[in-house]
Amino acid sequence: MSRVVPEANDDWKRLRVGDRIRFVRMPWYTDTPGYTFPPETRRLYKRLIARGRPARVYEIDEYGLPWIRCRFRRRNSVWEHHFLAVNDDSWVRVKGRVSLTPP
Repeated sequence: MSRVVPEANDDWKRLRVGDRIRFVRMPWYTDTPGYTFPPETRRLYKRLIARGRPARVYEIDEYGLPWIRCRFRRRNSVWEHHFLAVNDDSWVRVKGRVSLTPP
């Protein structure tokens, strides 16, 4: 039995510090048989997708991976901080808004 692996999406390699991305789906490999996707990471993706707000790339590490950081406020008003390397197909690039008023 052979598995169909989606075509590699290397768009993440073109991300730069300051780029904004929005998470729109879970990564393709999350439900692959034999692959363990940590529950904490799955929860983070679900929260980022549900929130619908863009995240900004804040760092490119020594291996070329772009990283985002985000935070969520808990019910007790304490901030919960997360860091996520973006090297999958779960996001789309967010374009800047065009201003309709002249400067």
